[in-house]
Amino acid sequence: MKVPGVPFVQGRNAYDDRDGRKFGIAIHATDNTASAEAESVYATRRTDGVSSHFYVDADSVVQSLDTTARAGHAGSSTGNENAIAVEISGRSSSSRQWWLENVAWDRLAEVLAVVCRYYDIAPRRATVAEMKATPQVRAFYGHNDMRLAWGGTTHTDPGTNFPWDHLLTKVEQALNQSEDDMTPAEFLAILRDPAVAAEMKRLPWQYTGGGIPAGTSTLSVLNSTYEGVQNLQSGNISAEVVRGVLATLTPEAIAAAIPPDLAKKVADELARRLVA
Repeated sequence: MKVPGVPFVQGRNAYDDRDGRKFGIAIHATDNTASAEAESVYATRRTDGVSSHFYVDADSVVQSLDTTARAGHAGSSTGNENAIAVEISGRSSSSRQWWLENVAWDRLAEVLAVVCRYYDIAPRRATVAEMKATPQVRAFYGHNDMRLAWGGTTHTDPGTNFPWDHLLTKVEQALNQSEDDMTPAEFLAILRDPAVAAEMKRLPWQYTGGGIPAGTSTLSVLNSTYEGVQNLQSGNISAEVVRGVLATLTPEAIAAAIPPDLAKKVADELARRLVA
């Protein structure tokens, strides 16, 4: 997934993920104070195999890899395969106050709220014990947590003064604020995911009657709904006939047609099934 509205600069070290699924969000410190833009440009040419999905600084967030790709960030295959990497400009030795004053917390929270909704990741920090017991734990963790749980690295970022409480509170607030406000662009990003499209074609519609044929897929119903709305608005066809119409539409058309509340329900259910 490419998060809608976030600048995207394709990084060089994008690797195949076995299933494209992610379970956690890994927080890193760059151990420098370079801008997110500079880090993302460096990521287009670096030859050490290291990469990240997102770069963050004091006023911006830049995406470097599609979240379905595997980044080289954790030091372990477990972390690389299962976690979305977020590199925040700053040093592991930075004070709590420095962190609070030098990160675009609100923007970062908005972006991570989209990621959390998409992958059903809880805005909480996992314990190392949890990570050892369940490598696919749905939570946040740091580079040092991955080191202690899965090995493969000596890195201890983002450091003991990193304000985890502030980050997680901000993400939770962003999730609550956007709970009923999924935009067409966000829904479109979900529809464009090949795994989601395949799942939508597979899933039968859960309601019967009302002219919906048995075994009709969720995608077909969404297509039919959009076509019906268009025809009813133009007065060309009756509602009864519309219910039996199955149209072929682009994801853009579906995203524009579905009300945000329905879009969220559909997206949440798809995400739940896809990551189960």
